[in-house]
Amino acid sequence: MLLVTSPSALLVKGTVDSSIAQVLKEAVADGHIVGVVSNQAKPDWFDNVFQGTGVEFAQSIGRGDGEIVRETAKNKGLAPQDVLVLAASRDDIAMGKNGNAVLVAAAWSNKPRISELGIQVDSPASLREILHLTSEWDGKWWFSAKGSYYGVHALADLSTMGQGKGYDLKQFRSQLKTTIKTGGPRLNALLAMTARSMLTQGINTVPNLMWGVFPSSDSTNTDTEVLSDFTRRLRTTVSNVRMARRGQPLFIRHRASTKRSTSGSKIDRLDPREQIETIHLNPAYANNVAGRNVIVIDDCTTYGVSFGVAAGLLYKAGAQSVTCVALGKFGGLLEEFQVEITGDPFKPLSYDKEAILHHRNPLFGSENSSSQAVLKGLLS
Repeated sequence: MLLVTSPSALLVKGTVDSSIAQVLKEAVADGHIVGVVSNQAKPDWFDNVFQGTGVEFAQSIGRGDGEIVRETAKNKGLAPQDVLVLAASRDDIAMGKNGNAVLVAAAWSNKPRISELGIQVDSPASLREILHLTSEWDGKWWFSAKGSYYGVHALADLSTMGQGKGYDLKQFRSQLKTTIKTGGPRLNALLAMTARSMLTQGINTVPNLMWGVFPSSDSTNTDTEVLSDFTRRLRTTVSNVRMARRGQPLFIRHRASTKRSTSGSKIDRLDPREQIETIHLNPAYANNVAGRNVIVIDDCTTYGVSFGVAAGLLYKAGAQSVTCVALGKFGGLLEEFQVEITGDPFKPLSYDKEAILHHRNPLFGSENSSSQAVLKGLLS
């Protein structure tokens, strides 16, 4: 990986912090490429701190356009999403976002914009661990498919990650919840992995983005679910778009639905009826969905009913495209559901009167299994 930062990220109260500098030196020793970039000339202290360590310096006037990141990555045989930018200033943020890199906030900076970034490292030790945890991730989705109506991407193959028959859905959700709620380096690493996959996909170049979380079966519609915070952090890492608003989820669960993963044979998990009759779009976004390219985040998927229903609601509201992202996927049973909503997607719906299931077809895609052990280790 390539780690890019600026002199300001090394300064604490105006003085070079030796422990931060040490992490950069260790990163080089571990095989990473490390560069310090500034609009200004090389600081007087740079050679005293880094001479002979392999940490490089580059002056790049107007570095905020991100060209220094893209060109350096290219010259080193890397892709922009293989770059981590440790940001401590507005110029650092612009350099990272315009360079299509993964942004990591130096939380010891007092700059307001830095505190808004999703991936926060609050100490040199945290920076060291996030580099260690993410260094083997190649930035590719495990599963990626583009159907006729929406695309689906998954970070992990949950069918093969556990022992024996694989992960149990309840086990995965529990470990995911613990990772996200506990925060720290493991959450940062999970965010960085997901961000790299999204940047590899080119999501940062898609115009008019909008983000939403598919709600849990018993959602309270307060935008406080585990995935809400994760999605908000992810959005600030790979996108300049602030949709959706804090406290206003894109989807409303107006009535609790059956927990499909634990209902056994009591419910047909290929039937979208219950999902359609328990969920609708938030009226707060009635004038915001049209023309948007919407990303829907869910923790995991097996058959894909939830994604089909989400896409149906969004297209009825005028969305330009829908991309569905699951952190995990079970089995090879995923299907694309073409659901047409004929009623108002911002109000509770009747399946019999206001929805049509035109078809459901197997959704096949490409798979990349090289990094599953990394994610398994992260969540275990």
